[in-house]
Amino acid sequence: MLKKFSFTKKQLFNSHGYNYSKLDLSLTGIMMCLSVGVVAYIHKLQMIYFIVLMATVVILLPLLFTAYFKYKHEKTKFEEYCLYFENMKLYFKTYKKLIIALEETEKMFSNKSKMKECISKAIQEIKSSGDYEKALGYIDEHYHNSYLMRLHNLLITGEKQGSDAVYYNLDLINYEAWKEDIKVFQNRKKTAKYMFYFMFLLSLGISLYTAYIFTQDSTLANVVTHSNYQLYTFVELEVLLVMFMYVYIELVNKKWMRSDE
Repeated sequence: MLKKFSFTKKQLFNSHGYNYSKLDLSLTGIMMCLSVGVVAYIHKLQMIYFIVLMATVVILLPLLFTAYFKYKHEKTKFEEYCLYFENMKLYFKTYKKLIIALEETEKMFSNKSKMKECISKAIQEIKSSGDYEKALGYIDEHYHNSYLMRLHNLLITGEKQGSDAVYYNLDLINYEAWKEDIKVFQNRKKTAKYMFYFMFLLSLGISLYTAYIFTQDSTLANVVTHSNYQLYTFVELEVLLVMFMYVYIELVNKKWMRSDE
């Protein structure tokens, strides 16, 4: 059940099942508002523009938090998938019994893990009905892709027929290449994100320095009160703010695993 980030019990954003500290998120929001406030103050923006900037932060924060928790969810899901895949291959080849492989693999996960919950259901299904397809379906439902489907098909075949060819074919699943591709792609996204942060901070720094020069030079001091300066500076800061939020959300708010892979 999702936690609620609201004193009125109204769900403000999707936490994807994660527990979180309301205090930490409140402090994050306050720090972002203070940062925007300081930037607006240095630029000597009028109150109306200051209020619009604050409103933009408040409106976009739920999207930012949702993206952050989705990133955590997708990263954890990928890590659980890899841990399950590798250990099931290892334990099935060792014990040649599906239920033992599941029981040993289950020990690798914490009690809060979604994978542990799925494996537990699978074990209970095998014990109660002996239906291997239905049992592994509990895991496939939440972590489905073609590599997992092939693994499960081989595990079921090996359980029912016990052929040495099954154990050989388990090593032929091209899972490692897929796993490495995911890691490389995520590292590229991280590099792109940091490059954008650098460009964002550089642009903001130049803008702040220009505003500082205006306030220090008596011949330019009146410029900051001019309506054109106020409007253009507000538009610049608003665009920087929205672009920062948008790029962050777009870079992290994506699935790591696709069901059609």
